[in-house]
Amino acid sequence: MALTDITRAQIEMLDLVPDSPLIAVDADEVLVYFMRHFRDFSAEKSWRLNPEAGRLDQALTHIEDGSIADMATGLGLIDAFFQAEVHNQIAIDWAAASLKEASLSAQIVVLTNLPHAARDGRIANLGGHGITYPVVTNTGGKGFALAELAARVDGPVLFIDDSAAQIESAAKEAPQVRRMQLIGCDYAAPALPRTDAAETLALDWGDGQRWIKRVLG
Repeated sequence: MALTDITRAQIEMLDLVPDSPLIAVDADEVLVYFMRHFRDFSAEKSWRLNPEAGRLDQALTHIEDGSIADMATGLGLIDAFFQAEVHNQIAIDWAAASLKEASLSAQIVVLTNLPHAARDGRIANLGGHGITYPVVTNTGGKGFALAELAARVDGPVLFIDDSAAQIESAAKEAPQVRRMQLIGCDYAAPALPRTDAAETLALDWGDGQRWIKRVLG
């Protein structure tokens, strides 16, 4: 899936410094908790989440009748979650402090997959946690957005995401971008697949911060 017009427009509005390094960082499970919060939200809607299912259309079981949610139901529940709860997501330990230190050496953009209508809520939530960098909302693979970002700067571009699929999208569409898989949620970590397309795997921001320092020198 190529860039949507909305994502492209958000990228075009960024005030990027061409000769400065750029860090594009995901939000859910990297800056703020998602899966354990989504688990509780789903339970309130009578759905039980199995984080090890691997696919959304296999991960939700109805508490009352045992039926498995189809993909449309799962995606609808995620959209409902972001509409209702994006303002309440809890920050992952040391994310804000690590990015603040990294911002001394690089410009930072939050590249996040969620409904575009939830962008203002995400900005407000992150800002409340001291994470005040520009936010670009995306749908589908992030590789196209990363390629667009990388074309706008001459310095190195780093990408941080918890999703193996997004890391692989970056490797395919923007291979010049340096890639780290960072899974900041202890609840999600055992269930999320790893990928060899990442240069390194981090399970907390301590390791994440050390990788950023090594890459940026």
